[in-house]
Amino acid sequence: MSPSEGLVTSLNAIREMSIADGKAYHQYVPIIDETTDIGSLSQPILNNIEVRNDFMSMLINRIVSTQFEIKYFNNPLQILEGDRIPLGYSGQEIYVNPARGRKMNVSDFAGLLARYESDVKVQYTHINMDLQYPVTVSYTQLKKAFISWDALDNFIDGLSMSLYNGAYIDEFRFTKNLVSGAYMKNMAQIKTVTAVTTEALAKEFTTQLRELYLNMQLPSHNYNAWDKVGGEGRPIVTWSRPEDIVLIIRNDIRSFLDVNVLAQSFHMSEADLLGRMIPVDNFDVFDDNGVKIFNGSNVLGFIGDKSWFRIKRQDMFVEEFRNPNNRTYQMYLNLIKMYNWSLFANGVIIATQAPQVNITDLDYKGSALTVPVGGSVTGKIDVTPVTGNNPAIGYTSSDSTVATVVADPANPARFIISGVADGTATITAKAGSSLTLVDTISVTVGDGGESAGGGD
Repeated sequence: MSPSEGLVTSLNAIREMSIADGKAYHQYVPIIDETTDIGSLSQPILNNIEVRNDFMSMLINRIVSTQFEIKYFNNPLQILEGDRIPLGYSGQEIYVNPARGRKMNVSDFAGLLARYESDVKVQYTHINMDLQYPVTVSYTQLKKAFISWDALDNFIDGLSMSLYNGAYIDEFRFTKNLVSGAYMKNMAQIKTVTAVTTEALAKEFTTQLRELYLNMQLPSHNYNAWDKVGGEGRPIVTWSRPEDIVLIIRNDIRSFLDVNVLAQSFHMSEADLLGRMIPVDNFDVFDDNGVKIFNGSNVLGFIGDKSWFRIKRQDMFVEEFRNPNNRTYQMYLNLIKMYNWSLFANGVIIATQAPQVNITDLDYKGSALTVPVGGSVTGKIDVTPVTGNNPAIGYTSSDSTVATVVADPANPARFIISGVADGTATITAKAGSSLTLVDTISVTVGDGGESAGGGD
């Protein structure tokens, strides 16, 4: 039996590496071709410890990793991964908001020398995946691998699968968990829809996807999470190029969708759509023991910019050593990566209901407010945690003939007070029907009103 073409290429590559690295391997092992007998390779490797060690080291570090990526590495979410990151365990993402326009004033001579600061936002990220995948190869296993060319091929395949399949599964899981984590913490924009269980609902769902797809291409602060998570300063304005927008969808939902109709809705070919529509099985989250710790059945999918996924690999390498005590080779695949989501990129999680994040405290840190009659001011209540939404925040006025108050529909942590008549009133912010989470704001209604002390 002859060695396969791929095996011949791999084994000769090992020999060439040995020459380049100044190892002893090439001095004992011949060039392999389709006529070479397996014994010509096995004898020097099995009978010479130095040659055997060279073979195992080069096999694992060069051949196994390459073969795995060619044959098996098909993580559908890998296209969301960014560039590699340098050494270090933390980094930062910087976003500069577009400059704001102002009215032209021909009398404004002082403005020439004024300083106009850029609106710079910063998000800090860190390494949060540092895993090892160990595998042990015994001398007995190695001897069995050299019985035939097929056995050697299977041995290399087995090493590839053992070392890299765990990493492949975890990379897929970690990427899905970014969507699940952002949903659980209410740290992304959420679009609530009706569960897709019929063709009619599938058409409605397709229309909603198209609307999001089109709107994300226009400058807006509605599709990033900077303001939602309490980011400082004014909301940021983001937009996405159509080719950068991806759709991640559960397989059971995708089965209801007419791909042709969806492609027409997105104004692209089916091939282009399928290149950007990534199917996943679910958005459940499991611990290291395989126990489900979050039921992701409410999450149907995600639509947004690829840059929402801040996935960067720092390193992936194999370390190995020979244990003479039991004549084994210990190998460890190390995978060090950063998994975060961006507050500066468009991203909307599609779910059948909003997440519930329990509010633990309400605190108004501003001063007393003055509101002009017939005017209004906007204020902000500090919520702990900042994305808390359960129970809902409500606002009431002690005297609605003096001042009225409503929650900002875009952000319940903001309130809008309108002046009705001269006088004073007390605004109460309350989470739910319970009186345990309450804060009050003193308001004077009259001329010369000013912006809320708790506002942006």
